[in-house]
Amino acid sequence: MQRHHLKTRRKDRDAIESICRECHKTIHGLFTHSELRDRRLELDTIDGLLRNETFRSALAHIRKLAPGSFMRMYHTRERRRRR
Repeated sequence: MQRHHLKTRRKDRDAIESICRECHKTIHGLFTHSELRDRRLELDTIDGLLRNETFRSALAHIRKLAPGSFMRMYHTRERRRRR
């Protein structure tokens, strides 16, 4: 399990959730920090993340992984370079 800051660290230090490593990698691979901070996207709550179609489809893939296996996730910066 890893700690994920739902809000920016400076604003709300108590908004921390424990999530699995693969989900944490996926969140930061799919979304930039500015997207995670954008209140309109509602990615600053677990429920908001689960409502996001992109994250939900990645989560469906994560659930199919065998326990202990790892998924390759390109960081958002790497994805921008590949375009």
